[in-house]
Amino acid sequence: MPIKPPESQSGSSTFDPGQESPPLTYGVWGDSDVGAGVLGASDAPMTGTTHVRAAGVVGVNKAAQGVGVEGFCDRGTGVLGIGGADQPGVSGKAATGPGVLGTSTQGPGVTGKGAGTSAGVTGQADSGPGLLGTSTQGVGVSGQGGGTSAGVTGQADAGPGVLGTSTQGVGVAGAGTAGPGVSGTSTSSPGVVGSSTGGPGVVGASTPGPGVAGSSTGGPGVSGTSTPGPGVSGSSTAGPGVSGSSTGGPGVSGTSTAAPGVAGTCALGPGVSGSSTTGTAVLGTSDSGTAVLGTSVSGTALSGTSTSGDGFTAATGTGTGASIYSHDGVAVQALCGHPEPDEGGVGFGDAPNRGPAVRGHSWFGAGIQGMSEYSAGVSASGSTGLTASGSALGADITGGLRVNGVIVSAGSARFVIDHPLDPAENTLTHAFVASPEQKNVYDGVVTLDDSGAATVTLPDWFDALNQDFRYQLTPIGTPAPGLYVSAEISGNSFSVAGGTPGGKVSWLVTGVRLDKWARANPMEPVAAKPADQRGLFLHPTAFDQPVERGIGVPPAPVRNDEPRER
Repeated sequence: MPIKPPESQSGSSTFDPGQESPPLTYGVWGDSDVGAGVLGASDAPMTGTTHVRAAGVVGVNKAAQGVGVEGFCDRGTGVLGIGGADQPGVSGKAATGPGVLGTSTQGPGVTGKGAGTSAGVTGQADSGPGLLGTSTQGVGVSGQGGGTSAGVTGQADAGPGVLGTSTQGVGVAGAGTAGPGVSGTSTSSPGVVGSSTGGPGVVGASTPGPGVAGSSTGGPGVSGTSTPGPGVSGSSTAGPGVSGSSTGGPGVSGTSTAAPGVAGTCALGPGVSGSSTTGTAVLGTSDSGTAVLGTSVSGTALSGTSTSGDGFTAATGTGTGASIYSHDGVAVQALCGHPEPDEGGVGFGDAPNRGPAVRGHSWFGAGIQGMSEYSAGVSASGSTGLTASGSALGADITGGLRVNGVIVSAGSARFVIDHPLDPAENTLTHAFVASPEQKNVYDGVVTLDDSGAATVTLPDWFDALNQDFRYQLTPIGTPAPGLYVSAEISGNSFSVAGGTPGGKVSWLVTGVRLDKWARANPMEPVAAKPADQRGLFLHPTAFDQPVERGIGVPPAPVRNDEPRER
């Protein structure tokens, strides 16, 4: 049976609708200082009419602009509705404006609490926002979800599911205890879109997890666009500032007209971190500027790791593939293989632990080029400091060549010059003189005195440099059968006699080096090959052997170096 109206439970309040500015007009007015001003209850079933419902209080206003139900409260709730079962506590519908509008000078305009998995506040709209929140200083829409439910959920057919605008604070703020504060999913467009004319489009901060997390089946997980600032900006105290994962497209995609598309900064860890199981972890493309830019004060600016593919790859059509600069440190440092031979390891497709740390391949230019203003252009050290081979020349050196050691020639040593009689059309080649000893050669012409004798004076360092002398004397102009060395080299000179008085004699002297370096590095004309070179040849083809049996021939790489189509 219907519940009769309760009797008055208290005295009147100080509220007077006639004193309001402008004065309030009303159909029913109830006055109470401790309870509800008007209390209505109904257990009648819903009918098919427009306005008759099983509602405790129904307010209808057919004026052009009015409010069906309006509540005022200085410190409490203006309108409070509690719904039973799965029905909302307060339900509002509007043809063009918000279904439910709440304004407050200090607290939230609308507050909703849902039981179970139901939303505290739900909004749906055909063309406008499902939920609209505006704030001059605080949060436009604030939602808190329990368990794994979202704090705020909005659905819309054409517009944003949730729209928040603020002149000073955050347009939309979400905080979740176990799930994301704000979660956006989309089948074809971005899950979350943020745009800003002055600041970041989307800002996410989190203490243990990602600041912003986005996932998408077809498009970018997180997409941000901005005119002057970063498209997406993320900061985190413990985890990545921005984390993105995607099954088909890029995990994180950023585009910008003036600034970097994606910018990441971190005091201790990576500014931007990307991981991928099959594709590219981080991809950057640019028409005119830098595709990927990494700067670091004390750590690594760019770091790439891969278990099976390329750790880092750079390609360009007309510019530089990779430009790296260091002011005081090492510009490029590369390591390949494992420190111990028995640990295995593969680099560049070569045999275990035999891949080069740096390999350069060019079709028309230099494979590797090094330039330095004040030091060596290329510095190499190792068991063999520098190994070079070529189809025409193994090495082409412009300028002087200094060797602080032994020059080992596996063939003949030669000098080649422009032909003195036909320099434009021909060259002239001479072979160096070889000897099984470290010999020095000296020669000259001396004029004999009236007795047919002469003394040949040598440089003051001659005796300190040479030993084991050999002599040759040749008379010039007339025979001298009695010509001989009358005194051997001593005190940097030697004497000849038995020649024609006033005649000329051509002399040649050789000596074997005895300086300290020569003594410390004696030459052995015949030496056995080391164990790892036995069965190999310096010139295998000269002995009808394949090139692979040559000493110092590197193993053929298995990597395909054919030019790639672009």
